[in-house]
Amino acid sequence: MINNESLKAYHHSAIMRGDNSLIVAPHQLLRQFIANYTFTDPRTMPEQQTVLPSASSTLVYSVGYNRLIDGLRGVNTKPAQIADYARRFDFLFLIEFHPAGLYPFIKIDQNLLLNNAFSFEELSRPMNQEINEAYMASNDIDTLKHRLDRIFLSKLDSAAINPAITFSMNRIIASHGLLRSGELAGEVFYSEKQLNRLFHKQIGTGIKTFSRIVRMKHAADLLKHPIGISQLAEMTGHYDPSHFVRDFKDVYGITPMEYTRKMSIFYNDPFKLGRYNG
Repeated sequence: MINNESLKAYHHSAIMRGDNSLIVAPHQLLRQFIANYTFTDPRTMPEQQTVLPSASSTLVYSVGYNRLIDGLRGVNTKPAQIADYARRFDFLFLIEFHPAGLYPFIKIDQNLLLNNAFSFEELSRPMNQEINEAYMASNDIDTLKHRLDRIFLSKLDSAAINPAITFSMNRIIASHGLLRSGELAGEVFYSEKQLNRLFHKQIGTGIKTFSRIVRMKHAADLLKHPIGISQLAEMTGHYDPSHFVRDFKDVYGITPMEYTRKMSIFYNDPFKLGRYNG
């Protein structure tokens, strides 16, 4: 059975690897939908590890108590502290979806999954059973990775994603969340109301919330560099520094200064709100 020793034994290509974690790209045809497969030892996780919003979902399989426990962390628009749960287990593997990435596999309105945790077995029993069987039958991570690819390729209905959603997401991401919804709706020949309805169904949030999350992720990335607060406010489309600080706190629950002081406990996913280009 795959466990923490399997991390050290993996000698194939990876997006990122550390002493206690491994991040692997999915099949090329899945990369528009799945950001990566992550394998990790959760016991090494910081005690206050917090996942920051990315308007996307994550399938989490936890190994412990002599069994495999499934779970879906639904579309996240709020910070989620995960350490208390994760550190109870010996090993985790995660399927990290891009925004709207889960929809073409299970076709459940994504707004129903907003900021909550679910049993994946209750949402999609056949797929959950296949993933369980793939894990139990695999002796190494590379074998599991290829089995996961086959499962998701067999379930993929890429036509389920409205092209207007893909176009709109990429336009918002390219603008760092600064594109106005009215302008965006005009580009795809939808009314704002129609486009918002599509966003809620296939992404799980409205255009405004999605754009705000993209904008704050850009701000968090900029905070890795020595940039003044006034310049940050200007670069993220805010009227003044106080407006920027308030917006940042509304999305992340902390001020930019607190974020820079405690950056190590926050996971600001580098593989989402973009497209895998490796």
